Amino acid sequence: MGAKYDWLNGKASTTISVFRLERSNIKVANATATALLPIGEQRTDGVEISGAAELGGGWRMLAGYAYLDATVTKSSAALQGKRATLTPRHSGNAWVTKDLGHGFGVGAGLNLVGARYADPQNTVTLPGYVTADAMAWYRRGAFEAQLNLYNLFDKGYIVSGHGTSPNLNMPGAPRSVMATLRYRM
Repeated sequence: MGAKYDWLNGKASTTISVFRLERSNIKVANATATALLPIGEQRTDGVEISGAAELGGGWRMLAGYAYLDATVTKSSAALQGKRATLTPRHSGNAWVTKDLGHGFGVGAGLNLVGARYADPQNTVTLPGYVTADAMAWYRRGAFEAQLNLYNLFDKGYIVSGHGTSPNLNMPGAPRSVMATLRYRM
């Protein structure tokens, strides 16, 4: 169920959705990550909120937040009631862009991922993290060039983990740059 509201004469909008997702036949890696084991069913109750606004003077803001309560609802007694793996309770992002005129623009944003469990028993917690990104662009007619810088401060973080061994943790991407050229026909 959701709703969208436009305000400030269409210069801003807000959306909200509330949902319940039920999944069955969920499988997870065993403790040594050598086999997949069925754990039963899980339920995720969530709320997502997002907003966008034209702030004037070429400034634009975008932001989003998600709250997820993901729980194993049917399984062995050891897992029933545990949080679903790799599902942060809180996540969000925020971006600000500035149109500099004459086709040029810049932007910067933050991405937040909350702490989450790496194993079905909820004994290993992967820490939450915040990364920063930046971008610059040039547009003229059908031509567009864009430069994105991801993980601006080269923050080390764990994006995923599987089981109780730290050897199974997957590090997040280091600082990276992507250049894009587009021509629209």
